[in-house]
Amino acid sequence: MKVLVSVGEASGDAHAAGVVRHLRSRGAEVVAVGGRELDAAGATLVRSIDDLAVLGFVEVIRRLPRFWGLQRQLDALLRDGSFDLFLPVDFPGFNLRLAARARRHGVPVLYYIGPQVWAWRAGRLGRMRQHVDHVALILPFEKTLYDAAGLPSTFVGHPLLDDPSAPATEAQVDLGLFPGSRRQEVVRHLPLLLQAAQRARERLPGLSLVVSCASTAPARWMQATLRAHGFEPRTELSNAPARQLMRSVRASLVASGTATLEAALAGRPFAVFYRTGRLNYAVARRLVHLPHVSLVNLVAQEEVVREYVQDALDPTALAHEIERLLHDDAEATRIARGLKRVHARLGTPGAAQRVADLAERLARCPVRSEAAAT
Repeated sequence: MKVLVSVGEASGDAHAAGVVRHLRSRGAEVVAVGGRELDAAGATLVRSIDDLAVLGFVEVIRRLPRFWGLQRQLDALLRDGSFDLFLPVDFPGFNLRLAARARRHGVPVLYYIGPQVWAWRAGRLGRMRQHVDHVALILPFEKTLYDAAGLPSTFVGHPLLDDPSAPATEAQVDLGLFPGSRRQEVVRHLPLLLQAAQRARERLPGLSLVVSCASTAPARWMQATLRAHGFEPRTELSNAPARQLMRSVRASLVASGTATLEAALAGRPFAVFYRTGRLNYAVARRLVHLPHVSLVNLVAQEEVVREYVQDALDPTALAHEIERLLHDDAEATRIARGLKRVHARLGTPGAAQRVADLAERLARCPVRSEAAAT
């Protein structure tokens, strides 16, 4: 079996890599647009994702020529008739166009991590019904929407449950700051977070701090920003995996996104924040109508953790939130109970294997089962 995989950013690269390891163990050949994780999993990369991950509507427009060129390249690969399955992962603005081309060339499509139609652009369900054979879903509340649209789907559980990270131990640091993984996010968030930490230290002398620096974040700029705010980057800036850091702190402030689910699984109390450009936010407000912005609260269907979005992302308000997270025992207990409910709703470990099983059933030329391959 020969599979084409397409991802657009680091989280999709990591989740797809788990599936590819299972497919490779069954003898499949995998070609991919991906990053370091897919490369390490044994996929043959035709393009790196380094130039693809963008944030916001304005940034996407600037990179359209790059996307068009890649789309033509992948369309040519699908047209040659050698692929048995197309596996797009998230990144719907790009991957849905490729799914249409795959079906046109007779290649079955298994979409992993379906578009967030529950948040905006529900009309995409109609396009998916035309161009996608099956969708592997990672959030429990999505299944009802896909069933109503008549689109075959399976809830496979969240891939973060397959993370082998060790369980939480006694916290070594009071507060963790997780400003995001993309450069634009970090630049907008970090100064405000550090101002909040400064004010919290005035009320909580001796407050210890660690700031997460993702591999895709601007490390030198972050170091300079910490120094400018009176913090010591040598000891207070860490490039350790986010989930590992989340397990080592008493409380966290976490940028909205997949990282909030990592924080939920770490089990420590936290709050969520986010700020984007004013134009991006104005567009999003017109398109997105949800009671919450964080995935944790959406999965829980209630406000388990507090959210500080756009103008509400204020250093003084965050400083009070830090104090509440660290010293309000009733609040910590309430959050802990909510996080346990979220964990239970995310399914059970084994998402990558379930997606590989679906891929084998859908492919034009299935591979051997893993048991037969060993």
